[in-house]
Amino acid sequence: MNDASAFDIAASGMAAQRLSMDVIAANLANANVQRPDGDVYQPLMPSFAPADDANGSTLLAADDDLDVAMSDDALPAGVRFAGMVRQQSEPVYRLDPENPLAAASGPHKGYVETSDVDPIAQMVGLVSAGRSYDANVSALQAAKQMDVEAIDIEQL
Repeated sequence: MNDASAFDIAASGMAAQRLSMDVIAANLANANVQRPDGDVYQPLMPSFAPADDANGSTLLAADDDLDVAMSDDALPAGVRFAGMVRQQSEPVYRLDPENPLAAASGPHKGYVETSDVDPIAQMVGLVSAGRSYDANVSALQAAKQMDVEAIDIEQL
């Protein structure tokens, strides 16, 4: 693996937090959704691993809209996207007998099955991801400033 670069580490951290925020947004958007086929939305959670863990090297880069696969000798330092984890949880039942998706019979008659997305926990995760993103931006700016000052010292 190449020497760790502060730029690589901060950029991959920013991309990881951006992905986390996107997943949280999807979870919140689907919080009370029931599909017409009766399935309820299962909340997602991204999983990350160190970028130097070369078993399946799907990496995140700050400018990419998609994950980029790279060879093992090109692995930068930082984190990589390891996969999406579907949180298995029991559905929540909301009384709504007028809803066409409400159960017609059985113990949940008149209830609509919805996903168990906790909006408060999701918002806490969103704030945390936003602050982590900001911390990575600060680290990137500090590394940039150190590089600029090092160049100034070399020119003396």
